Parts: sequence; C-alpha cells; structure tokens
Amino acid sequence: MNLYDDMIKEIIEQLDQLASAESARLAEPSKAWRDVGEHRMILGSETAYELGGQSTLGLSGCFYTTQPLLLPQGVYLYGSDLAQITGSCSYARIVFARLEGSDDKEAMYRKLREIDYVRYHVHPEGYMARISPVSQREPVRISRRVLADKKMCFADIGHMYLERYQKISGVKNVNVIFVTHRDFDYRTLERKLGRAEQITQSLNHILTSLDMDCDTCSLKKVCDEVEGLRELHFGQK
Repeated sequence: MNLYDDMIKEIIEQLDQLASAESARLAEPSKAWRDVGEHRMILGSETAYELGGQSTLGLSGCFYTTQPLLLPQGVYLYGSDLAQITGSCSYARIVFARLEGSDDKEAMYRKLREIDYVRYHVHPEGYMARISPVSQREPVRISRRVLADKKMCFADIGHMYLERYQKISGVKNVNVIFVTHRDFDYRTLERKLGRAEQITQSLNHILTSLDMDCDTCSLKKVCDEVEGLRELHFGQK
C-alpha cells in the first residue's frame, strides 16, 4: 500500500517548514472534556468562531501507508490552539495511518473506509463538524460557552479521534494533525485530499467493478498517473 506515500512525504515537508515535529506534538490531555456521543447543533448565536468559516477553508482527509513514513504516534498542532483563536480562520485535520500489509485487497479497502468513517463517530462537546465527504470540507463551529467553561483544546479533540483509530485492527500508527497556521498552503492540501479520495474510489472500482475496459473508465486518468494502481488493476483481471 504505497499509493499515498508521495503525498504523505510532501505534506510532512510542508509542515516541517512551519515548526519541528517535536515542538508541534501535543501532550496527552486530562480527558476532562467529553464526547457527547451524537451530533449536536451549535447555532450561529452560540458560536465563538468557525474553523473554515466565511471565506476560509476547513479541510479534512486521510492518507494511508504500510511503510514507516509517519511521525511518532500522537496528536500534532501547527498553528494556534482553540483558546488563542479569536475569529474564523482556515483549518485542516489530517490523518496519517500506517496499516499492516495484506494481500487481501478487498479487506484493505474496507479498512481504509473504516478509518475514514471514524469522523462520523467523534462528537466532542461544543465542537460541531459539518462534514462534506464529496469536497473534503469539514468546517467546525466552536461553542462560545464550552470554549470558556471547559478550556477546550486540540489535544482533547485529537485524542478522542486517536482512541477510535487505535481500536481498529491492523492499525499500527496514527498521526492526527491539526493545522491553523496562517502560512500553511491550504489550497495545495485541498488538491492532495481530492487526489487521495480519487485513489480510494479507484481502489473500490478496481475491486468491485465488472467493467474492466480501461478506455471507457472514468477513473482511467487517476490510474495512469498514480504508480501502483494500474498494476493492481491488471492483477485483479
């Protein structure tokens, strides 16, 4: 599973230009903040600010590997934490997951989707993510009351996600990365997230479709450009 490796390396290089991995890694929180267990609405009048709101970008997505490319397991922040943010700003939540290798490609694909779907099952109090899987957008509303009362921070949120990922069998290492830094190139990340989703869709198509005519396939361009996809395709044949 090396289809996403180049993008992982490029994103880590982008992040290293903002801060060192050591200084960006967050300590484990006290876990005083709770997951409320279900999606809860935060009205505009209750909102302190929105990550990815107004004319800014709010992004999220996952990248996968079976190689030891990743940072040490944990939660990372590049930019300001929640208590230091005073208004809407661009934001990204990036997940890198290292998996055990497997010859069962269908099982591997299901694992990728299981990891991706974690985002629908984490609901921190006072933190309302509005997920758009088609566009890789994930703007987040932050509750004014909870921000003040609970002293919420990205360490709390990140470890809620991390605990979920660690429960998935075959996951060896996970990085949950939050970015709010104003100098980060969010547009480049947005393109990489779109490409990662195209690769995952191509995997699904290769594994499930009876139509193996490359000339008529809408995903042909992706297979042509991503090393390893075409080999996987012909292996399925």
